Amino acid sequence: MAGPVSFRVLFGSEDDARKLTIKSGIPSSVDELSFEIKTFFGVTEQFRLQYKDVDFGNEFMNLLSISDIQDRSTLKVVYLPCEATTSTISSAPSTKDNCSTIPVTPSNISCSSSSQEPSDSASADSCSSNDTVVLSSPDSRSCTWPKDFVVPRFSYCAEMQLQKGNDEFNASGTLLSLTPKLRSDILEGIAEEIIKYTAYPKDNQFEKVAEALIQTHPCLREKGTRTGCCGWKHYIKIKMMNFRTKLGRAGHPEVTVNSLKNKQKGQGKPAANIKKPRRAEVNFCPNHPRGETNDSLEVERVALLTEVKKKNNETIIKEKMQCTFSYRRQEILQEPMITEVRNRWPALFEVEEVNMEFMRITTVPLISKFIGQLDKYTDGLMKVFRHKGGCAGQKIRTIMALTTKNEDINTRRDCILRCLSVYLNEDIETLVKEYVDTESVEAESLIAQTTMGIYVIRAEGTGPEEEPSDVGVVLEGVEVCKTCQVSHLDV
Repeated sequence: MAGPVSFRVLFGSEDDARKLTIKSGIPSSVDELSFEIKTFFGVTEQFRLQYKDVDFGNEFMNLLSISDIQDRSTLKVVYLPCEATTSTISSAPSTKDNCSTIPVTPSNISCSSSSQEPSDSASADSCSSNDTVVLSSPDSRSCTWPKDFVVPRFSYCAEMQLQKGNDEFNASGTLLSLTPKLRSDILEGIAEEIIKYTAYPKDNQFEKVAEALIQTHPCLREKGTRTGCCGWKHYIKIKMMNFRTKLGRAGHPEVTVNSLKNKQKGQGKPAANIKKPRRAEVNFCPNHPRGETNDSLEVERVALLTEVKKKNNETIIKEKMQCTFSYRRQEILQEPMITEVRNRWPALFEVEEVNMEFMRITTVPLISKFIGQLDKYTDGLMKVFRHKGGCAGQKIRTIMALTTKNEDINTRRDCILRCLSVYLNEDIETLVKEYVDTESVEAESLIAQTTMGIYVIRAEGTGPEEEPSDVGVVLEGVEVCKTCQVSHLDV
């Protein structure tokens, strides 16, 4: 096994340099290195990597082959706009914007492609990875809603009229008199830009889009309104409703999932039980991979049932789970019982696959992001806990006393989460249930009666500051995850 390696990673400039240590040695591909950086530093944006090339005076060059770097090399993270992730994989590994992305939606990769060998070693380094996939479908998303909405470029004729209108507005304050054709072109371009992020924008998002539109093109401001864009907000809402109708007829899965034929009995109205992305869900109901159908993906799912029974088979399982993501999401959105989901998708309940599925849906690494944010706010939370009085304050002090007996970072995190539950006046015992390993029959009976919770099993005679023998998750009385000890969650 290779020894640990370290890299100096620059984020933008020399002012923001960070150290990355990989215990398993140099990754086997550029994509795997990108995944390590994304997971370790909690990066959510898409990027490509550059390295210092000694042949060109240590100037930064795009990293296309993992053989170009070694231990203690300097890497630079170059962020890409969201649209860059929708480009198709090029057969030539030396393209200018050759980038590495984390798994989101396998819309351009067929299930059989995961077993094909790359044509050369360079393409293997730059594009082939079990953890990564590059997107090409217009329905594939790799970004959440942007902090600042960017108004797209419209048709040539529309842009020419808007430029002339902006010039007149800047010169004399005259607003542009819109023709129906120009308004239609603007709304069509706005709708096509919004759909890159979501098919169901929220009210505040509509407002942000309208504000961005009049800021980019001030000649479009409206007289007599409080914000100058209330009318545009209304127009954009109506346009998105009509645009979803067009997408539904074209078979867009995020829209067709809400069609009447896909609704359950008793929900015969179009507005009943609308399924929308929750906060941070980027790939809510993605398209199938190119060339795949429900039947072909069902074959992959059945094959996956055999693969999960084999040992040391994580790579193939990961590939097939990535390939069947869209098929699985369509099933999950029908809200089946947890027993049915576990029987059909047993690999989904492995700790590593839970993290990967979360990343496919949100593009955010679950464990590293959660642990990172928890550690970030730990000191502040402890200050708040110290000022808590009454019965809750006494419980908090009892829990925090464990950190003085055991300085392990995972014990500290566990105590912080328990104290937070007490601080919010929630009963931690209803969520986390602890048992002794000698009480297995009683534990199984109580677990079967649990709707949702976490069980912790400790060896007889051990204290709460010691490592438990087993940790698991229960949903609807079913043990969906076992052996979730901290060692599996190291980041």
